[in-house]
Amino acid sequence: MNPERFVDSDVSLYGLAEDPVQVVCPACRECAEVVPWPELRARYSAWGPRRLGCRDCGHVRDWSGGVSRWGGAVDPYFGQPLWLRADCCGGRTLWAFNERHLDLLEGYVGARLRERGEYVGMTMVAKLPAWLKSAKHRGEILRVIGRLRASLP
Repeated sequence: MNPERFVDSDVSLYGLAEDPVQVVCPACRECAEVVPWPELRARYSAWGPRRLGCRDCGHVRDWSGGVSRWGGAVDPYFGQPLWLRADCCGGRTLWAFNERHLDLLEGYVGARLRERGEYVGMTMVAKLPAWLKSAKHRGEILRVIGRLRASLP
């Protein structure tokens, strides 16, 4: 991968949520994961039932499907704060669901040449806020992404 060039891979937030989403455990405040119920993973994709599980304290909670709320620094299923979130660029919040999300953000922000994918306007990258796309914030955003990456379990 060329760090100077980013080509939008047409990934949406829904696609990123098919991987485990790191959240703050409601019981112990350590890193927990929200994952699709294994037996239903292929059938329901991003809108199917989920399980929140913490390896530190053993806390488990299930979400059986229904209304999910997308956007912001909380997971769309349980409304728990995301583990990968930090203040950035004058009071804004930089957040990511998981390491793959961080990789996409880092690749996009770090690239000097940014190319659109096939689904113009519909991907996670296309919907990024202007402050995150701005070259003047590149250094700070990349430093914050590095700190978030270091916090991964």
